[in-house]
Amino acid sequence: MKLLIKEASLIKKEPEGLETLDVLINGERIEEIGQDLYAPEASIIDAHGKILVPGLVDAHVHFRDPGQEYKEDLHTGSMAAAAGGFTTVIAEPNTIPPIDTPARICHLLDMAKKKSIINFYSKAAITKGLKGNSLTDFIKLREAGAMAFSDDGNPVPGHRLMRKALIKGKQNRILVSPHDEESALYRERVLRKRMKRGKQSFCVEMPYSSPKAGPYTSEAGFIKRDIDLAEETEARLHLSHVSLAQSVDIIAKAKKRGVQVTSEATPHHLLLTERMAKEIGPNAKVNPPLRSEEDVAAVKEGLANGTIDMISSDHAPHSPEEKNRPWEEAPFGVIGLETTLGLVLTFLVRPDILKLYQAIDKMTNIPARIFGLDVLGIGQLRPGIKADLTLIDLNKKWMVEVNHFYSKSRNCPFQGWELYGKAVLTVVGGRIIARDGVIVSGNQ
Repeated sequence: MKLLIKEASLIKKEPEGLETLDVLINGERIEEIGQDLYAPEASIIDAHGKILVPGLVDAHVHFRDPGQEYKEDLHTGSMAAAAGGFTTVIAEPNTIPPIDTPARICHLLDMAKKKSIINFYSKAAITKGLKGNSLTDFIKLREAGAMAFSDDGNPVPGHRLMRKALIKGKQNRILVSPHDEESALYRERVLRKRMKRGKQSFCVEMPYSSPKAGPYTSEAGFIKRDIDLAEETEARLHLSHVSLAQSVDIIAKAKKRGVQVTSEATPHHLLLTERMAKEIGPNAKVNPPLRSEEDVAAVKEGLANGTIDMISSDHAPHSPEEKNRPWEEAPFGVIGLETTLGLVLTFLVRPDILKLYQAIDKMTNIPARIFGLDVLGIGQLRPGIKADLTLIDLNKKWMVEVNHFYSKSRNCPFQGWELYGKAVLTVVGGRIIARDGVIVSGNQ
């Protein structure tokens, strides 16, 4: 089967702008890119006035499968991704049970082949059971298909253990991507240690549970520790969901010193503040939490100047019943696969905080390169590679309506927001799987 996309606008970086070209897809691969292509046997897509980019890549999602499929599963998560223009995702390992053995990741990837309509990859746990006590088998997990290592939701608590993890990552040429945030496990460990020392109060960096209280403060400390360890071991390090101005400053200084550190930001940390969290309620409860206006401005600036490398949604579904609980009882997390592109185009590209090519790079080839997917052609648009493409209408005006989402969950803090820019065609392996945000083909 052939597909010919006519008069698409392709992004040029030098000189910056757009170039109108045709793209011919033959089977699963891009066969040719050029002007006035002719293929009488091909199905024609009129892309005039629309932007054609490599399929979007989200390197930080939660599909809750296995163990919490009532929140999301591989099929519904992949449909949400496709509707939002994403053709590739990398999932976090905090499933139930966690992805901490070769058998578990093999089982997950086998399930994904049957249930996911997009390219699905997964990280594996840094420590067994995500408990922070001992390392998983990096070699066997990598051989089984792990794309990176993360103890999602938990920092690696011990200095020596984190150093060992970075060394293992370097030896096996696989990325270590810690979550440098406060967690219940971290709080429990700090409290236990302080009680052993006879201290009855928490240290100042312990978190707060209410939106009325101050922000968590341990992120920057963990980031500095992990960057120092990466510098010492000459290992690669990727930092998830950066949210503090202090964190951005630490990363910027490390990059200037040549440390092999990369990082990501989420739309909610780029656009929402702690003040807004109070107004929105539990659907804005995330970890790391929403921060001050000054922090948001610093994260935006860091994204624009390259200190922060990429954009990820941190799509974290929860059931409406869970998120409708009082703030202190509601779980952390927001969904984002179906809103990320529109939010980035509306609030970062339109006001010229990011150039269009920068935004697309940070959602395609940069995450693909950081996580080693570029060797598969993911995040690229050129002849000979697999045809994973996203066609975008920059001027399409739409409103966020969670009840129309493919995700099982509704915990979106952007409900009712008016956005400009939407994926109008999502192609995976030469096959159209979503058109105008509606799934038209897929596994099940």
